[in-house]
Parts: sequence; structure tokens; C-alpha cells
Amino acid sequence: MDTLTYNQCEIRFGNLKDSGFNDLLASPRYAQSKKIIITDSNVFDLWMEDFITSFPAVSEAEIIQLPPGEENKVLDICQHVWEALSEYEIGRGDLIINFGGGVITDMGGFIAATFKRGLSFINIPTTLLSQVDASVGGKTGIDLGPFKNQIGVFADPDFVFIDSRYLTTLPDVELDSGFAEMLKHGLIADAEYWNDLQAINPKLIPAGLIKTIYRSVEIKRQIVTEDHLEKGLRKNLNFGHTIGHAIEGFCLSKDAAIPHGFAVAWGMLAESFISLQKGLIIQTMFDEINKTIRKRYTKLNLTENDLEEIKPLLLNDKKNVGGVISFTLLTEIGKAVHNQEVTAEQIDAGLCFILS
Repeated sequence: MDTLTYNQCEIRFGNLKDSGFNDLLASPRYAQSKKIIITDSNVFDLWMEDFITSFPAVSEAEIIQLPPGEENKVLDICQHVWEALSEYEIGRGDLIINFGGGVITDMGGFIAATFKRGLSFINIPTTLLSQVDASVGGKTGIDLGPFKNQIGVFADPDFVFIDSRYLTTLPDVELDSGFAEMLKHGLIADAEYWNDLQAINPKLIPAGLIKTIYRSVEIKRQIVTEDHLEKGLRKNLNFGHTIGHAIEGFCLSKDAAIPHGFAVAWGMLAESFISLQKGLIIQTMFDEINKTIRKRYTKLNLTENDLEEIKPLLLNDKKNVGGVISFTLLTEIGKAVHNQEVTAEQIDAGLCFILS
């Protein structure tokens, strides 16, 4: 079984049943801990019976089942979970197991990190997006209205278990959503990896993604190990997210939510166009990115009037400093630069381009 580590977190890749998961929970580290499983109704219906019956160490765990979807990654839901943890008399020596996609690992990690000033938690991500991004790196948080991840803390899980078997029940749209973050890793850090991703058939097959999942996690792990609290290099991981989060938040506020990865994909294209405008990348590189995004991701159902509502959301991006919108942009495929100031005119052009 392949493993990676960062800080005190260990990431294990492979079939969960062969990962030592049950032995770990039965070890002195967790044997006396009460176990709480946080999941959503989708994962519960698909995988919970298999999970509980496969691992005796969680046979008596309390299960907290949450409604799925980004619209539920909010403080009210957290409060209900904190109240449940109090009813279960959960203490600081107990363990939360986040079993689900990015909403569950983001919110479950936040719930664990803030309850009684911090519980241990383990992430078992079940979507491609959460396996290559959300479950790794120590960012936890929830949304505030249309503003993505406005409330949160840095808190690392003890372990992350990545099992591609859980991807077999995902619809194609969810696989494509996660694939956007993989494309981002190639664009900001590894041109060869970007080329490898281009060779993957438009229809994504979970079994064929194992090596690329590992490479994406490896790239993120290298970055967060060097800059865990996002003071410098880690900001490169925000490529596509400044505009992408604004698009996602706008759509969510209109009850027309789109997958996170689709918003990020179009955000990457807009920010690549801005990179081109600023003379940071050459036309042929931009054309390659443009072709890739438009080939895989459905065009956004937005109008120019919508853009006027999206632009103010950029002003509340958590990466901004001193009222200046801060972007991560590309200098070539495989390299990025952060803390880039962008003019209002360049933002307008980038947004208009993705509507064309």
C-alpha cells in the first residue's frame, strides 16, 4: 500500500479493507475512543452497510447523517452536529470519522477542530474531488451565504484513506468535477502531468485514475508541507478559485448550484485569459488550456447581467489583502505565481471571455 505524509498526517492509498484501518482503530491510540461517523445520505445509502460490516471497530459507532450538497455546508448544520456530540457525551479523546465527499470532509473537519477545542478526526473521501483536494491539506470550513469557505480553521486529520473503489458509484459529472482540480495541479506545478491528463479518455474510469490521484495528492502534499498556513507557495493552489468561487457562490445564491470543479474549471480559463492579457503566458499555451476546458466542461448558463452580480463576490475572497483582489496566475503550463494584482478591466475581459 502506498503512503504519503505531511505534518503529522498519514495518507494511505488502496482498498480500505487492506489498509490496516480496522487494526488502527483497535490499536491503543483509538481503542478507548468513542467513534462518530459523519456522512451524508447519499454515501449512507450506497456504502454504509459495507463499511460497518467490514470493520468491527466501528460496529458500535454513532452515525450522524447529513443532507448532501454545498448548500448544507453552513453553520446551522454544524450546530446540530455539535449538539448531537454533546448528547453522545463526546470528549476530547474521542474520534470523528468523516466518510463522504468534500462537503463532509470540509465541514466534518471544522466540526471536529472546534468542538471542545479539537477532536481527532480521520477522513475517508468518497469523491474524486475530495480525494485529490478537499480531504488533504488541513483546510476545514463552511460557507457564509454566497461566500465559499469564509469560516474555518487549519486542522489536519490524523489519517486520510483514499480508496478508488468509492468512485465507482459516482456519476460522470462528479468525476469531471474532481478532474478539474487534477488539471489545476498540472497547470500550476507539473507540465508533464498536465500532458498525462490530456491523454485520458474523455470518459473517466475510476480504476484508470489511481496513478493520477496519487500524483495530484503528491503535488498538493509537497506544497502544503512547505507552506501549511498559506503564507506564500500554497496560494498557488488557489489558481482558478478566485473567479471560480465567485461563480459557484453566485449560482448557489440563485438556487442553481453547479459542481465545484465546473466552477473552478471556468475560473481557471478566465484566469488563464488574464494571464495572457498580462503577458505572463504565450498564446499557444492559452489555446491549449482553452481547448481542454471547453471540450470537457459544459458552458456556464450565465449572462452579462449575471457578471455584474458575480464581480462584487470577488471583493470578499479570503485571499484579498488591503482591499486588493489577489490572483494566482500562470507563467507557463506547469508554473504559477501568486499575489498578482489584476485590474477591473482585466477581470471584466476574463469573465466575458468564458461567456463567449
